[in-house]
Amino acid sequence: MGSLNTEQKKAIKSTILECRDILEKDIEQVLINYGIYINKDWINLRDLPNLTEEQENNRKNIEKAIEKLEKGGFKKDKAVMEYIKEVSYTYLNRLAALRVMEVRGLIDEILIPRGEYGNRSFISSRFYEVAREFCKYEIDAGLGYLLNIMFDEISEEIKILFNTEDEYSFVTPSSTSLLKVIELLCSNIDEESWKQDEIIGWIYQYFNDKEKDDVFDRLYNKKQKIKVEDIPAATQLFTPDWIVDWIVDNSLGSLWDEIKQGKRENKKVEEIKLLDPCCGSGHFLVKAFDLFYEMYVEEGIYTKEEIPYKILENNIYGIDIDLRAVQLTGLILFIKVKSSLKENGYDTNTKGKLSVNLVCADSILLNGNRLADLKEKHRNNKTILKMIEIIYEEFEDVRLKGSLIQPEKKLFPLFEEFKNRTVKKELSKAKRTKKKQTKGQENLFEEHILSFSEYKSQRDFTKEEKELMISLDAIYSEAIKANDISRQLFASEAKKSVKLVHIFMKQYDVVVTNPPYLFKKNMTEKLKRYVEENYKEWSADLYSVFIGRCCEFLDTNGKLGMITQQSFMFITSYEKVRNFILDNYYIEKLVHLGTRAFDEISGEKVNTVMFVIEKSYAENKKSHFIRLFDKKTSKDKMNTLLNDNERKKHEYIISQKKFSLIQGEPFVYWLSDEIYDIFEKNKEISHKYKVKSGMRIGANDKFLRFFWEVDQDKLGDSWKTYNKGGLFSRFFGPFEYVIDWSDDALEFYEANKSHRNKELYFKEGVTYTLLSSTGFSVRIIPPNTVFDANGPSIFCSEEDKYYLCGFLLSSMVSYLLKILNSTLAFTPTDVNKLPYVYPTEVVKNQVIRLAKVGYKLSKFKHQHLECSINFERLLEISINNSAEVKSLEDLLMIKKDIIKLMDDIENRIIIDIDKYVFDLYELSDKEREKICYQENKQIYDKYEHYNKLQIDYTRFESNNDIMQELLNLLKRKESGKQSNINNAGDLNFIEDIKDIISYVLGCLFGRYTTDNIDIVSDGILVVNNSVFAEDLITQIYESIEKLFSSFDSEQTIDFIEKNLGKTVEAYIINDFYEDHIKRYQKRPIYWHICSPKKTFNCFVYFHKLDNDTLYKVKSIYLKQMIDRYEEDLKYYTNQLIEARTKGDKSKEKDFKNKCSDLEAKLEDLYILDKKIMEILPYKPDIDKGVLYNIIPLEPILASPVSTSKERENYYKEVVKQ
Repeated sequence: MGSLNTEQKKAIKSTILECRDILEKDIEQVLINYGIYINKDWINLRDLPNLTEEQENNRKNIEKAIEKLEKGGFKKDKAVMEYIKEVSYTYLNRLAALRVMEVRGLIDEILIPRGEYGNRSFISSRFYEVAREFCKYEIDAGLGYLLNIMFDEISEEIKILFNTEDEYSFVTPSSTSLLKVIELLCSNIDEESWKQDEIIGWIYQYFNDKEKDDVFDRLYNKKQKIKVEDIPAATQLFTPDWIVDWIVDNSLGSLWDEIKQGKRENKKVEEIKLLDPCCGSGHFLVKAFDLFYEMYVEEGIYTKEEIPYKILENNIYGIDIDLRAVQLTGLILFIKVKSSLKENGYDTNTKGKLSVNLVCADSILLNGNRLADLKEKHRNNKTILKMIEIIYEEFEDVRLKGSLIQPEKKLFPLFEEFKNRTVKKELSKAKRTKKKQTKGQENLFEEHILSFSEYKSQRDFTKEEKELMISLDAIYSEAIKANDISRQLFASEAKKSVKLVHIFMKQYDVVVTNPPYLFKKNMTEKLKRYVEENYKEWSADLYSVFIGRCCEFLDTNGKLGMITQQSFMFITSYEKVRNFILDNYYIEKLVHLGTRAFDEISGEKVNTVMFVIEKSYAENKKSHFIRLFDKKTSKDKMNTLLNDNERKKHEYIISQKKFSLIQGEPFVYWLSDEIYDIFEKNKEISHKYKVKSGMRIGANDKFLRFFWEVDQDKLGDSWKTYNKGGLFSRFFGPFEYVIDWSDDALEFYEANKSHRNKELYFKEGVTYTLLSSTGFSVRIIPPNTVFDANGPSIFCSEEDKYYLCGFLLSSMVSYLLKILNSTLAFTPTDVNKLPYVYPTEVVKNQVIRLAKVGYKLSKFKHQHLECSINFERLLEISINNSAEVKSLEDLLMIKKDIIKLMDDIENRIIIDIDKYVFDLYELSDKEREKICYQENKQIYDKYEHYNKLQIDYTRFESNNDIMQELLNLLKRKESGKQSNINNAGDLNFIEDIKDIISYVLGCLFGRYTTDNIDIVSDGILVVNNSVFAEDLITQIYESIEKLFSSFDSEQTIDFIEKNLGKTVEAYIINDFYEDHIKRYQKRPIYWHICSPKKTFNCFVYFHKLDNDTLYKVKSIYLKQMIDRYEEDLKYYTNQLIEARTKGDKSKEKDFKNKCSDLEAKLEDLYILDKKIMEILPYKPDIDKGVLYNIIPLEPILASPVSTSKERENYYKEVVKQ
């Protein structure tokens, strides 16, 4: 049987979502007819006189069902919505099941219409013939009745799905809605789709799509924690066929092969038990069914008629927290049985023959009278009373915990205690009758005292448990007879719980599953607390908790097959998980899938791995690892895995003992013996240098600023440079933050325990960024710097800091770090584990020399970046001061060449450092090449180019005029002595032009000092050359002319506006502020005040704000424009009147347009004037930073920069003050 293609899946998805919408709207209306609402008070039953007696009973039953959901954790409105959803899904499930069975010929056609039956189905036409009277008023009035008859008939075989007496069957959708849904299922989804086993899983997943999208939005975008009702939607995903096949074949299939080959204890097939503790829609169990069937046939003990029943009775077990999932699993297994019987010519009526080991872990044990009744009934039996206590304790919030609950850990000791008491009574009785005890009989007594694991493996149930089961069955029967829904719900739930206990009391030969994935931080508080208390070492993610739980389910020598995220293989927080697996399990096979193993999951977030491990000691066994990490699609991964020749190219066969050679025992299966030897033979770098973590302030918004927010005179005194990590940069920078070092701030840090390694503040050393998606970048710490937890640092001597910087930037170190932790985080713990080879004097001196040149160049680069704390001037100005350039275009071409040249030199330095570090580790050429291209492919792809750069590092060491040296090197290249690099490549200069304009504004505001540009004293620059004599645009033109005085000014402006694609004025008014906000990371310092339609525009400089700034904008600049336009309006109004008087239509039209234009502009200006009045008085406090000061002005700014949360916090603080 094939698989569904993309178009078929799309059809299924759209159809299922449409069916859901139809049913939910219909069910909501039915509930309204019963007086039950989602968002308003319910109508009291006594106020619904038109309900029949049957409808009144239905209303009561619905109330009880919704109350049950409330007790399960839903609020009342959500409980009603959940009930509507569950009823809708139950009916959709049933209709889909009928369609699957009729397409496969397992039942007479119930849904599909045929022309020969009057466009009804075969069964529907027969029903109409015998029930004409029932249907006489409405041709399909009896559809719901007919379907319930069919559900009842089928439920005699599979009640788990078709039970019309369950709590989701008190409501029946209208015939109209049922007809619509049936039509959609029959017409929109083709018959081939219905014949695929996997269609059931896709229906399950697509029905949950809305919930999944909503949960993910709240989880990842809104950063909210998950709720109880969210868990199924958030954590379940249909597993692709090929992954299921591989896991089942290599666990159950492998176990059976070992039995046949005599490699393990002989077992009959009916004795082999397989569990999926998160079975979802049963994909693993369906595959297991097929494989068990083959195993039974091969064994030859049972007939093909008996085998399907044997599989369900003895071999496969499943648990899920979602009733819908269990229904689907039961359905597909039921269909598998009937299909098998039909294919082999046997009677397909399974009535009374099926026994399914499936349970839904959504039980809600109701307390009060029901629990009291049960306790009263067994008040004289301490063992049963204790068992009742255990069940109620363990099954609390079972809908949340699912198969993670551990009732067996408390029940087994109870049973053991009972057995011991029983044996002691027998011995006592024997003594009283003076029967002589032999040594062998004493040993017999000893054999009754069993350990937990021994007892669990026996799989027997005690008399007490059977008594409890009988008692609960009796209560259930009584509830049905009494028709008391409350008691009935209790009894059915308690019965369900005992079935769960049965599953927990067994151990399994094979456990297979795709567990839910959920970070601990996103769990509900209850779930988080539970996993921390019961699975502490596994608790980093829900999937790892399930690895631990699955290990508990396994019998000795059992096999566990799972697909999970890869993080447990590498990350420090999973170290104990790895320790446990390596100490207690043999890793048979592991396929490292990486991202995009699931077509339904896009992007790079989910990195997966599937594996089979055996509960046995690995000894000298070899493990097989298959690396499909680099295959980009699910299809590519599948094809590689299933092709023997291709798979072998990606296979690594090693002993898992190798992992213990590396501290933390990461599963780095792909390493060569050379690399393992490096870890084994060398001490960690922490023996020489220690990576330290810095401050955790706890109030960043209050005490941290970007350096440009702080008065430059206060930097280094009350504000210190703060190392908070930052973007990728080698050797130097970026250091953008400063920290408040005032007495009040220091007092807060002490009280809040913000300090970490305080004694190392302001010391020399190297640092890197804790979290980075672009790689491990190390740089020298500047003087007078405090460091943060996000900027871990190593402190050392002056000379050592350069060696360490160069050494840590090597490809070798990058490679080793990814072995120690393959995530984006380079924790101090990981870096401290680096295997360190002490350098020879030659190697150390050469690396120091290269690092110093790299540092010098990188610092020079940052001195020409506006948002660097070391910024001095534009690179264009430094070039223009050192070279003869004819035009701005030529200047920018040289700039591009200079930037490329600096990047090339830095890359060449990395290549040269790599050579020395590789020599230090004595790596083979093969390993060197592999590491180079893996860690710095973008550099080594151009190795030949960089190798031709015959750079004289001595010239950079001795010459402090870096710009002149770069220009000289550029000239030598252009003259042909070396490869020509004067190729600007991208001839788009727009970003360079924006840099110039931004710099010019900084000069005009007095932020940067220049000899020939006039500074505005009040920090206000106004745009509008039709009103003001000296406006901003004019000042920009003049400043550019002065900065580049040797160029033709007209040609320069033309070049600027050509590259901008607009005039400078248009750019300043419409685009500059957005660019400025982005450049300054939402903490702008040149604020664009404007009217709504931008009739008025001015920029104010943050550091020149005072109490009078806003008054000046209003009373001087804005007033001046209003006065001018009011005068113009008065003048043109008079002209308009005069033109009308003279009958000059042409002039009348012209003056009328001018008046309208002026009126619109004035209206725009009046709005701004009013807004300013609403803000005044405005009293800025520069020490509180940009955000605090800009929020009250945002109503008059061109764009807001604050978030709603930041505004909320601001106004709270204002109110508090």
